[in-house]
Amino acid sequence: MAPVIEGYWGKQTSTLDWCEENYVVNYYVAEFWNTLSNCVMIFAPLLMVLVGYKEKHEKRFIYSFLALTVVGIGSWLFHMTLKYSMQLMDEVPMIWGSSFLIYSSYMMDSKPNKENFMLSCVLVLYCVIVTLVYILINAPIFHQVSYGIMVFCIVILSTKTAFTMKCKRKMHLLGIGFYALGFFLWNVDNIYCSHLRSIREHPVGKVSGMLFECHAWWHVFAGLGTYTGLLFGVHTRLLFLKQNPKIKYILCFWPYVSADTKSK
Repeated sequence: MAPVIEGYWGKQTSTLDWCEENYVVNYYVAEFWNTLSNCVMIFAPLLMVLVGYKEKHEKRFIYSFLALTVVGIGSWLFHMTLKYSMQLMDEVPMIWGSSFLIYSSYMMDSKPNKENFMLSCVLVLYCVIVTLVYILINAPIFHQVSYGIMVFCIVILSTKTAFTMKCKRKMHLLGIGFYALGFFLWNVDNIYCSHLRSIREHPVGKVSGMLFECHAWWHVFAGLGTYTGLLFGVHTRLLFLKQNPKIKYILCFWPYVSADTKSK
């Protein structure tokens, strides 16, 4: 637990308080770097939401990117306030958003615009049960295990796609690598918190910004991994539909996938 310091949002009511010291950088933001690092998850997916809407990509992919933005917003609010209500806005969308990714991955080689009603029902039922149980028992470990199961399913399904369909396999590996690095840093933040705080209390550490804020880096790399994984899914799906997808870049560095509209 971080030292009890009350800022603009008052007393903490969330069941979790991460390693970053509270209200050290800004009086109005409880965990400044853990909040700011969500920008990757908030803004990057919006680009593909706009591209997908313009090019009429299948709705499940548009919803998947939009879900990532919602998760980023919820995480921003949670770390900014450390309020329990905002914690739920972070954690519950993680479960529901993952269901879109599972559905999209499972339906990768389906016929155009085909829907799977049974899979939709199973995923909705799982999300409803997890949400209700989590709210009732209020145990973070239950949420983490429930979310981990969904991430495992996504990895298995996307790996199956990488080895059975025409695709850019390196993009899949890059997405997995980003996410794995983020998960590693998440564990470092939890296990070695006291050491990280000692480093940040050193004169050099005090001016290091978010360099030693491992939970913030979890946001960055988890966001990059999920975004890259979704790009892999869209690119693979468009290849399957013979729509000649292209990987393009905004500002010469940020990737997105666009279909050749002339081939539709």
